[in-house]
Amino acid sequence: MPNLLYLNTENTNSLPNSILKSNVDRDKIKTGIAHIGLSNFHRAHQAYYMHELIEQHQELNFGICGIDLLESDRKIYNILKDQDGLYTLITKKANGTIDYKIISSIIEYFYGPENPLAAIERLARPDIKIISLTIAEDGYHLNETTGEFNLTHPQVKEDSLSKFNPKTVFGYLTQIFNLRKERGLPGCTILSCDNIQANGDTVKKSFFNYVEKTTPSLLPWLQENTSFPNSMVDRITTVTSAKDIELFKDTYNIYDQWPVVSEPFSKWIIEDNFISGKPDWEKVDIQFVKDIEPFENAKLRILNAGHSILGILGTLNGYKYVHEVANDEDFIFFLEHYIKTEVIPSLQNTEQQNLKAYKKEVIDRFKNPHINDSLSRICKESSSKIPIFVFPTLLKQLSNQESIAHATFVMAAWCKYYDGVDDYGKTFDITDNLSNQLIRTAALSQQNPQLFLENNSLFKDLVHHDRFKERFEYYLSKLRSLSIKEGLVLMNTGKL
Repeated sequence: MPNLLYLNTENTNSLPNSILKSNVDRDKIKTGIAHIGLSNFHRAHQAYYMHELIEQHQELNFGICGIDLLESDRKIYNILKDQDGLYTLITKKANGTIDYKIISSIIEYFYGPENPLAAIERLARPDIKIISLTIAEDGYHLNETTGEFNLTHPQVKEDSLSKFNPKTVFGYLTQIFNLRKERGLPGCTILSCDNIQANGDTVKKSFFNYVEKTTPSLLPWLQENTSFPNSMVDRITTVTSAKDIELFKDTYNIYDQWPVVSEPFSKWIIEDNFISGKPDWEKVDIQFVKDIEPFENAKLRILNAGHSILGILGTLNGYKYVHEVANDEDFIFFLEHYIKTEVIPSLQNTEQQNLKAYKKEVIDRFKNPHINDSLSRICKESSSKIPIFVFPTLLKQLSNQESIAHATFVMAAWCKYYDGVDDYGKTFDITDNLSNQLIRTAALSQQNPQLFLENNSLFKDLVHHDRFKERFEYYLSKLRSLSIKEGLVLMNTGKL
């Protein structure tokens, strides 16, 4: 057996063509994008698209400079440094086929905690036309219940004491654009790729609030020299397992310390609002639109809501993975009926036929048995997800005097989820910033179901709808005496 190859630039000449040996001299690629947050999702999505544009269309002006800002990011930084920014994208199809591709679009990388000034200086240079972000919900420092930027967050306060050693993405951006302003350089586009509603508007509002409190003299310049397009990103990307690493090693005799595992499906839709130019992403099927909202609403209320619903219901039934729940006919019938009778009617500004096709596509993606996406990942921080994914459907249906049965059943199951015990008596971990509060109110709901809804800042307008509260109490009382499986069977047959 030949000697094991470690993935890096020096060894790429020995890579088999079947995993796409690069046909581009990486030394000729120029940096044009800085990306903050080199997560698995970024590497399966944005970096993948840029790789495709480089490989297929010789786009050499928008290589990626990766930036990580968290102490917990040291591992991925060290690995990418060892591997010269190279990594493997592992795509698992539902039929069991596995495709491997070496991604080579990340050509620079900085680690903020190690040298914040170096990262700031690099992003202040004018060759950076786009600063994109995947920093997850926590990185935006939004209040957990109001959704407003949290100026009292400890890291935000810490930034004000040490401006050149920032802890938040907004601290870095402030110093980056301060340098650009002082040096007479242009601004650039800030492109959020996070799974939050109106992500461009959200990062703009948070950033400007931060600047207004810390460096108000910079704000007029920012308003003239930056843009914040909203985007909708869609690709299921799971946690990389040791088995994935070993299989790649055994198949190709290559050691990649941290490959990325994803499904074949991928979509990226962006509002066309770039202040300093952009790559020709249309060539790799990225769609540019004037208004992202219809696309975003469909994705949030069908795919993301569907994920969370299967996560909550499946966890209560003792399942561990998305595909297990999605291949259980009782669970998937419930989800399909929820989307058909409550979600699609509430999405009035979107072509209904397209939504029906999207529903089928999403269900098929959930059923892929090779992704192994864990329910614990899906359920993590559900108090920041359910209000975005499910509440809008509920409120729209209430407003239209239409059915709320399935969405309200989900809400009752969500309450039961915070009991932390499945229907077989096994406990499961709950990871949620509001877990202490919701575990307490779920316990109190056993005497009075309405007490779970006591947090008005979380449940907002829902608590003013008597029809919802009456149905919630009815379903919760049933689920206290039934298993989730028994409840679903009754729902699916119209007996509950």
